Amino acid sequence: MHIRNSMMRSSRGKRCINSILIDFNTGKLKTRRIISASLTAVILITFLTACNKKPDQVGLSLQPVSDELSVVFDNSTGLLSHSLREDSVRTDVNVVKTGMLGSMLDPVFGKTTAEIYSQFRLSENGQDFGTAPELDSLILSLSYSGFYGDSMSSQTITVFELDQDMDPDSAYYSNQSISDYGVELASVTFVPAPGDSVIVGGEPETPQLRIRLSDDFAEKIMTADPSVFEDNESWLEFMKGFRITSEPAMADGGIMSFDMLATNTALTIFYRTEASQDTLSFVFLSNSNCARFTAFDHNDYLDASADFKSQVLDGDTAAGNEKFYLQGMGGVKAQLRLPDIQEFFKDGNVAINEAKLIFNIYDDGSELAGPPQLGLAMIDEEGDYIPLPDASEASSYYGGYLNEAEDQYYFRISRHVQRVLTGQTPNYPLALLITGSSFRANRLIIYGPDSLLNGENKMVLNVTYTKVN
Repeated sequence: MHIRNSMMRSSRGKRCINSILIDFNTGKLKTRRIISASLTAVILITFLTACNKKPDQVGLSLQPVSDELSVVFDNSTGLLSHSLREDSVRTDVNVVKTGMLGSMLDPVFGKTTAEIYSQFRLSENGQDFGTAPELDSLILSLSYSGFYGDSMSSQTITVFELDQDMDPDSAYYSNQSISDYGVELASVTFVPAPGDSVIVGGEPETPQLRIRLSDDFAEKIMTADPSVFEDNESWLEFMKGFRITSEPAMADGGIMSFDMLATNTALTIFYRTEASQDTLSFVFLSNSNCARFTAFDHNDYLDASADFKSQVLDGDTAAGNEKFYLQGMGGVKAQLRLPDIQEFFKDGNVAINEAKLIFNIYDDGSELAGPPQLGLAMIDEEGDYIPLPDASEASSYYGGYLNEAEDQYYFRISRHVQRVLTGQTPNYPLALLITGSSFRANRLIIYGPDSLLNGENKMVLNVTYTKVN
């Protein structure tokens, strides 16, 4: 999904937007255009002025507080919501450093499995294993950076050798795959321990998953022609990389996250030579020059709940007014429809002081945590995501973050609503997504805007405004 700028043209057709673009899947900022210095100054002055106002003063101008009015929009006044599947998210080394691995079975969202495809590169050129080297072991290590799910559930991880080249300059997406030789290099079953240090060579090291690969495969490396180790081009022609995959969970399970740029994420061969009986080692690196991506398989949501399938798979958009769903790992997003703001305020000019979109977390009995942050964007006629003008405000004002005390998220979208009201911006549908879907496994269920079913927990748009002459 492309992310475009927030206000493509003014009512006179002149370009009038900032140059910040947001990729909600990776959380990165991108730059598209450069605007004139004079316009930049105007925007900067406006931005700084607004940031110095209290939330209920934006758009208020000189009207007294006593003139403020308010309205609460829900489904009875045209506020709508529903969930749908995400196509895919980009997960390659050029946008994220995290690799995700494992499988979990969620009673609502069904089964999800994550696997890593990755190269490993020479730590130095010209490696020589010496005369008659004797293998000790070949260890694939992955440095933990997080875990989501049931930490007491076991995982079965299998490693395969790729038979297809990877390109570090290419974009890879979460629905892609690369072929392998089909021969297991390792298969291990274990309970993840993302918080426990490990002992390596008698010394404690940071938490990591360590998998011993087959001795036959290790011998293949040690006995390779010396030309294989001349440089990384030769090495990657010989050893294209690995597919590290997980057996689908039959119950509970979880998703492990690994820092693929950490020192302890590596492929290390331990060996001895005739010249020395001391154990020697050579490291193959996992770094930013390695092609790599994570793939996610949601099993077409065949294992999801009936309510989920009805809304997300069968397109029952009305069901989203009771509750709707969000899922990371390129899973599920939501589409929102704001009320007809122009029709509601057609009887007179108003200044929007504050417009706050509030989402309350639906309690389905799960102990799985919601994401730390959500993203909100307009969806234009071409299906591109356009950041709202309010997104340029300080995050403490704009929102999007989880309020754990209230089990709630909110976005303050006052400028957007004002622009819709004045016709400067079309009343586009909005996309609600988990920020960082490329590297977050979180899922979330949110109360929809139906006031009869959800009462005070309903999703609402609270608007405070002032009538102006």
